[in-house]
Amino acid sequence: RAMDEKDRLGQLLDKKERAEENRFFAERDRELIEQLRRKKAEEEEASPEPTPQEASPEPTPQEDTPMPEPFRKILTPVYFDETSQEALQYARHFAQRNGGSVSLLHVVPTDEFHLLRRVYEPEKGGGADPDWAEKISRDKLQAIAQEHLQDTQHEILTRLNSDPAAGILEAQKDIGADLVVMTTHGRTGLSHLILGSVVENVVRETSGPVFVSRHGEHPSETLAFQKILVPVDITEQSSTALSHARQLAEQYGATVYPLHVVPAADSDLLLREVYRAGPQAPADHVYAEKVARQKLEELVETQLSGVQTQLELHVSNDPGRTIIETEKAVGADLLIMATHGFSGMFHLLLRSLTEKMMREADCPVLALHQ
Repeated sequence: RAMDEKDRLGQLLDKKERAEENRFFAERDRELIEQLRRKKAEEEEASPEPTPQEASPEPTPQEDTPMPEPFRKILTPVYFDETSQEALQYARHFAQRNGGSVSLLHVVPTDEFHLLRRVYEPEKGGGADPDWAEKISRDKLQAIAQEHLQDTQHEILTRLNSDPAAGILEAQKDIGADLVVMTTHGRTGLSHLILGSVVENVVRETSGPVFVSRHGEHPSETLAFQKILVPVDITEQSSTALSHARQLAEQYGATVYPLHVVPAADSDLLLREVYRAGPQAPADHVYAEKVARQKLEELVETQLSGVQTQLELHVSNDPGRTIIETEKAVGADLLIMATHGFSGMFHLLLRSLTEKMMREADCPVLALHQ
């Protein structure tokens, strides 16, 4: 009975913590949208009224987007905890599938507090000694490689850095990794805040793709992505996400689900020019939905020819929730998120959505910030 009561209290605390975190990120999303609205109003106020000759044409999809190369040089940060093995399984899969290699990395801390962690065996090395900690780290990485990567080309890397994310980004640049594979803890809790913040910082600052799985996912030996969900903006900038989706779909024989979430009638995002008949035209959610479907079909025709697709078009003022609901409804096993090509407040909004997906999606997320 005591254990039952303890479990019940633990579940209540988890629910409370999750609700508080959801409220925090929902408020952050609302603030980003409000900043986007103000920025749009300021730009319109500062710009002279365009003449028909000055009006810019709507962006059109790019027809000749180069196909990305398969991921061959995989960087996998290792924390010497239960998350490392899960990330390693995905990294090994990509390397073997594409004839590539895995670089196992541990970022050794430089401060006394972290150097005294049990994992670095400070009692054997005379205390907080970075050189000793680096030696122990390399020994542990060798043991992990011996156990999990005997059949995969690999190398061992260490970096001394007080900031784990900075150490990861430094190694990525040094070796020219074309994919970083990481695992984050679940949705809530202290471990999420620590490891989750490292993952999110890497995703924000990296120059290349980051594959993020959530702790608890156990990829099988016969891993094959079959349903790839790709939330897209209906402009040419979405070609990055769609070209990666096409490359993976061709590799795995997968179906791609391009998803666009049209803002509801009362959303300030309807002010974006892509949803209006002209620069001075009023926001019209009926027109927005019509043009969104047309442009989504054009993107599919130009970017996803030759692969199986299923269009997903939804109207919502909560794109994050809609993406999660669609992920569950279609049974997606990979979610591709990209902010490539965008700037300003809309870039921040998409980045916020990407981070939300890394926290809440059931499937892995391929984050593209190129």
